[in-house]
Amino acid sequence: MACVTNDVVRARRIAKGLGVIAPGSRESVIAYALADLTAGDIPAALERLDPLAKANDAYGMAFQALALGLNGRLSERDTVLRHLPSREPGLDGLLIALGQTAPADTAGKDS
Repeated sequence: MACVTNDVVRARRIAKGLGVIAPGSRESVIAYALADLTAGDIPAALERLDPLAKANDAYGMAFQALALGLNGRLSERDTVLRHLPSREPGLDGLLIALGQTAPADTAGKDS
């Protein structure tokens, strides 16, 4: 909710709380990355998400694709989406928000 309402302070508090409860967890990393995106710091979000994406974590990759798209790096976004591991429960909504119905739908697109 904090990110949806552009409340960067609350978004960072929530991320910090997740970091205390589950340090280094996927959820903590993504929460911090979303707080960075809310603050408009796309490079910081990409830096946080990079280890998850390199580990082929589907959620890390999906949020990396989101950040790349927000940064105008559409070819890189599409490459990440094409390489998403098998569909994970709960990713459908994010993929739809990215304009995709499935990772394979990005093949051949350059925008």
